[in-house]
Amino acid sequence: MYFKLFSIIWGALMIGITLIMHIIPKQWNDFELNKIYTEERPKWVLAAGAIAILIVATTWYKEMTTDISFSIFLTLLVTITLIKIAHIMFNYVNFINFVIKALVEDRSIINKINVTTTVLGLFLILFGFFIY
Repeated sequence: MYFKLFSIIWGALMIGITLIMHIIPKQWNDFELNKIYTEERPKWVLAAGAIAILIVATTWYKEMTTDISFSIFLTLLVTITLIKIAHIMFNYVNFINFVIKALVEDRSIINKINVTTTVLGLFLILFGFFIY
């Protein structure tokens, strides 16, 4: 049940956030650039990092202790998110510069990321309903 629920919820979030970014791009940019990613690294970054590590550890635990077909796909995908978390935690200034470039200077970057995110989100939802 863990992989099923995690896959469906994560896939829905991926698609939902991508849609919001394109429906209200100016408001999303303002939210992300002025509230989420402030000039100085916000305190929530460390808490998010700890939560991410806990989710990855739980997913690996479930991977090793259950026999769910294709669960390694979700396990590896969630593990890859640690790259972004580590970048935010330990290289915050460069991460912010990338966010500004993607959201303001060159929207083609965010469009490519969002297409990939939407496709992955669809696959996660399908996996949640039909495989897990």
